[in-house]
Amino acid sequence: MKKEQLEDLMRRFGDKVLHLAYSYLGDRYLAEDVAQEVFVRVFLSLDQFQGRSSLFTWIYQITVNLCRDYLRSQKRCRLQPSFEMPRFAVNVEDAVLAEIEYQELWQAIFNLPVAYREVIWLHYYDQLELKEIAHILGISLSAVKIRLYRARQHLYKVLQEGENCNEVSRAAGQIASQPAR
Repeated sequence: MKKEQLEDLMRRFGDKVLHLAYSYLGDRYLAEDVAQEVFVRVFLSLDQFQGRSSLFTWIYQITVNLCRDYLRSQKRCRLQPSFEMPRFAVNVEDAVLAEIEYQELWQAIFNLPVAYREVIWLHYYDQLELKEIAHILGISLSAVKIRLYRARQHLYKVLQEGENCNEVSRAAGQIASQPAR
């Protein structure tokens, strides 16, 4: 692989790999380290890529595996986000309410078990199809649907238990009642 090819892959997939690693690890600097390691492995083993899936899926699989390996080695259980994800608000009052709802939602997501957090992240943040998620995680399509359903139910329950029944928990309730598609 040439340097230009690696740079192209990093431009195309770098942010997504970083965000996926962050969704697992909850720490920006660890996520950056993992993302760097992902591209080192891609560089060293691209000739072994067999094309049974898209290049994007293969890189995501490497990312998921490295994150899982790290979590197993560290035996980390609860994660706290260490950097801000982008969001937008119209005025000060909306900004304050949006910040509260945003923090509540992300805290609930980061407190999900890894198996649930990863399907939520891949489906909603990365907008991957359920079949692609199944391939990345190495599980069946029905297992992805079950995890997604249970993750939605768990989020709804956690957000309902919060001090305020706000727009986030109402929206979570609507989503939780939908079957995985």
